[in-house]
Amino acid sequence: MHDIVYLNGQFMSAAEAKVSIFDRGLMFADSIYDCCPVACGRLINWPLNRARIKRSLHAINLRVPDRFWTELDERLTDLIKLNQLGEGYAYVQVTRGAGDRRFAYHDNMKPTVILSIVRTNIIKRGQAYLGIAVCSIEDLRWERRDIKTTQLLYQIIARMAAESKGCQEAWLVSRGLVTEAASANAYIVQRDGTIVTRPISHEILAGCTREALLSLCKSRGLKVDERAFSLEEAFAAPEAFITSAMHFVTPVTSIDGQEIGDGKIGALTTELHEAFLESIGC
Repeated sequence: MHDIVYLNGQFMSAAEAKVSIFDRGLMFADSIYDCCPVACGRLINWPLNRARIKRSLHAINLRVPDRFWTELDERLTDLIKLNQLGEGYAYVQVTRGAGDRRFAYHDNMKPTVILSIVRTNIIKRGQAYLGIAVCSIEDLRWERRDIKTTQLLYQIIARMAAESKGCQEAWLVSRGLVTEAASANAYIVQRDGTIVTRPISHEILAGCTREALLSLCKSRGLKVDERAFSLEEAFAAPEAFITSAMHFVTPVTSIDGQEIGDGKIGALTTELHEAFLESIGC
């Protein structure tokens, strides 16, 4: 049985869903997307993802009608129920629509709206309890990394480079400083327990899990230092981890083949992982 998706106002089987070969999302990656975790049959931290979708649409000047937001909330709820999705992800993608193959576009284009799901375990992912290995790679992406667009080619290159080295994730490095992972935000823990992660700017994606976790850290009295850090600092750190919709809080046990701390999952990372699951009711 194929999963049900939502395309331009209609629910249908994923096998039946079709978009134009002239859709600008296909031709130019002229589109944005977002990914929201689903656990216990409900969206996790959806208001954060909703706000990021709005920021991304505004950043690329992709206009949607006012009713779009109410319909988006309702259709995502419907999508989860129709698919009987207990655990996984809900994806939202909005393209500028179909049109002539030219860089310039018309302001009155009709957006293409796609909602879909992925079924997978996210609460008890093995990586959260075993840790992952990462490798560093130069960050050669464009400068507007804060926009969650479907322009993900370099992240794919980075992830494949990591896998070729036996790693599960890549940390991107620019001018000697870690920006973020290919598909997550990056953190280190200093010996005094301070959590260090790069501040929000055009250089990184403002992760929704990141925002939720940092709020949780501050509510628990943990010190957070939002600044860039180098690979050398990461090598010397007793703990490191990543966060994302797909990883929640996942420990990093080695970088470029060098163990972080004692090569095992750190106590603070474990605490944050469990606290985050508790905060979302899972």
